[in-house]
Amino acid sequence: MKLIRPLGGRFNQHWLVNFRGEQLVLRRWWLNSAPDIDYELRLLTSIAKLGWPVAPAVNEPIELSSYFWCLFPYLSGDPPPVENRMMEQRTRGELLAKFHTSLAQLTGFEQRENWRRCEEILGDLTLDRILSENDQKRPEEISILRWHLDRARERIIELKPQIRSGIIIHGDFTPWNLRFKDGCLSGILDFELAHWNHRIADFALSWRGVHDEVIHAYNDFSPLEPEEWELITPMWWAWLIESACRDMAKGILIDYDGWIIKHLLRRSPLMGQDSVEFR
Repeated sequence: MKLIRPLGGRFNQHWLVNFRGEQLVLRRWWLNSAPDIDYELRLLTSIAKLGWPVAPAVNEPIELSSYFWCLFPYLSGDPPPVENRMMEQRTRGELLAKFHTSLAQLTGFEQRENWRRCEEILGDLTLDRILSENDQKRPEEISILRWHLDRARERIIELKPQIRSGIIIHGDFTPWNLRFKDGCLSGILDFELAHWNHRIADFALSWRGVHDEVIHAYNDFSPLEPEEWELITPMWWAWLIESACRDMAKGILIDYDGWIIKHLLRRSPLMGQDSVEFR
């Protein structure tokens, strides 16, 4: 196996390699959880059978130096151009809606290890304990987190997300995880956050509280129900709050660069009554 170049990655690390005359991607998983890895590999195989350009593994993972390693096909192409942000968002929103239509056909997938839907996150009283334990260390940030947590909890009481069905979602449907060649989709990358959830939970990182045209274009292709519109913001906040509390539980005092707090304070016209400013 010959290294061509590193491809990077946020959690999982990737390298473009030449193996037996073929360009492949070598992945090193950041988690050593066999069930989690198996979930993703089964998912990639199932999605490929639906006709989508994803990269199912070409070999079984092997464990070496306390990590799991595996080879995958190399999906060539380039990320979508973002010079015209509205066009990029609308293209991505419609593509996500079409992708969800296919993902809804998948069977045999329950919840991924260590993942929860928003109603489970918001109902977890451990969040309150973690916020209280860190109140004196970062009172301003904790106040912001607690305010959004309380409001999200109030909203889901009336919206009852627990009775809604779910699908497998990608989890990070962003421009840098898409590849295009000659104007056609040639690759969907990075399924490390894929899990079972509400379909609109996929808006968390594809929308991020600011890319409104993603949701508008999705709705044009696959109309959202009134309750789904109302749930978009509480789900987004739940994901951010859980991320912050998970870090604090590990001894990290919220996000060191302020990413989570900045995104919690974002407001968009799509938020409706949830667009009220923090006070």
